[in-house]
Amino acid sequence: MSQILEQPIHPQRGWEYLRASEMRRRPRPEHEEANVHEQQQWKKKWRRP
Repeated sequence: MSQILEQPIHPQRGWEYLRASEMRRRPRPEHEEANVHEQQQWKKKWRRP
């Protein structure tokens, strides 16, 4: 953003500009070999130490 405007800007202001222009992050893609059922089972069994 600073390069485009040719002046320094605060990082928060940059995020505000990005949100205003509707440039949002996309969700991360899932791995091809991911098994959703196994992940859910692991989450149910896992306990914090």
